Amino acid sequence: MKNYYIFFGPPGSGKGTQAKKVAEKLTLPIISTGEILRQEIEMKSEIGLKAQKLMSQGKYVQDEVVGNLIIKRLRKKDAVNGAIFDGYPRTEFQQNFLVNKLKKFNTLGIFVAVKDAEVKRRLGGRRACVCGQTYHLKFKPAKKNGICDVCGGKLFTRPDDKPESIKTRLEVYHSLTEPLLKYWEENGRMIKVDGEQKIDKVYNDILAKLKKKN
Repeated sequence: MKNYYIFFGPPGSGKGTQAKKVAEKLTLPIISTGEILRQEIEMKSEIGLKAQKLMSQGKYVQDEVVGNLIIKRLRKKDAVNGAIFDGYPRTEFQQNFLVNKLKKFNTLGIFVAVKDAEVKRRLGGRRACVCGQTYHLKFKPAKKNGICDVCGGKLFTRPDDKPESIKTRLEVYHSLTEPLLKYWEENGRMIKVDGEQKIDKVYNDILAKLKKKN
């Protein structure tokens, strides 16, 4: 039986980190719409060129297009036993599409719960360097305040991590993605973990609850 696990959580919840750890443990591929679209753009495919144009304008790629790319990705050999979804679905249309395609298989939603105040604390403390290194004022501070340990460059706050952007991202999450949890909860197919614990504790909780469900 194929197993599909869909990770949910607000921005900054650490769901991407947990999805990666669970994927490695279960030897399942992570399916990320961002990664799939980047690959199409790199290949300069017809879909990739259209996606690049939309994304450069700050627009979303149509749900139908993304859905078809997801199905195409699921046909690859590494997904023969299932897959893990990170960042998809984000809307009711996407969820209905995915649930319909996977209805014959074991599919579970994994919700990494983190309160808004903690999200703001986590994202607001992130700092980056042009060399690609990332830091956090509390969790991973640079040795010298405001200076990159690796290249000596000046650290900055990414546009996405500024207070107004965090507020917008949370509003989008609460209005579009959070309502999707109701389906998984009502059907008894949701695992909920406290994402405000240490990374390894969150991971172990997910594995323990997956074992009970399966």
